[in-house]
Amino acid sequence: MTDMKKSYERIVSFIDNPNEKTLLLRGVAEKEKHRLILRALNRKGNSKGVIHLLHTTADGMKNFFDWAELYDVKVPKVYGEPMRLSNLTIYFNNLTTKGLTYKYDKSEFDFMIIWPIQSVTENIDEIEMLKQLTLRQKSKKIIFLSLHEPNYNPDKFEEFVDKVIRID
Repeated sequence: MTDMKKSYERIVSFIDNPNEKTLLLRGVAEKEKHRLILRALNRKGNSKGVIHLLHTTADGMKNFFDWAELYDVKVPKVYGEPMRLSNLTIYFNNLTTKGLTYKYDKSEFDFMIIWPIQSVTENIDEIEMLKQLTLRQKSKKIIFLSLHEPNYNPDKFEEFVDKVIRID
């Protein structure tokens, strides 16, 4: 079995496990990380989720799919507008860690992706805010997706997530 197949199965195992809520998906294989998480979430069928773009511009919606080398995906023109990708309904939100945000606290999503986390890997206060955000959320699965490793080290996230999967 290939490393990517094993990684995919570990992601599926996380998604199917009701006792695990948070995942740090890390490693240097950028395209594979992005594709595997989308593929694993898609297999559940008709899932709804939000991708929190951390400290990005509106281009972040397109950039997320570019990292997966899915260049033809039509993204929404504005935050909060839904888009369909196969079996997934995805909303985007611009998330800042400069102040508390409660925007989606009352929403229950099947998944929530917080991306890219490299901008907060060295700031303890911002990491704590993200940790508190995960505790307040009703979403079933929360995925922290790293970018630009090893230049940015997300080790501090390992202290509070339920599972870590490394894809190199």
